[in-house]
Amino acid sequence: MSKKLCKLVKEEYLEDHMDDYLEIIKKPKYVCKKCGRVADSEDRLCKPKKIKD
Repeated sequence: MSKKLCKLVKEEYLEDHMDDYLEIIKKPKYVCKKCGRVADSEDRLCKPKKIKD
């Protein structure tokens, strides 16, 4: 997946790929400073910030 989560959600990605999306956000390590989405990898977000343990 090369597109960021922000763009994928706007493109109605969730309609056909909800299971894939849930895997990405299940154990978040990063949060996007722009939109607040979370992900397991910083390359999936526009402006990632590591979530501190």
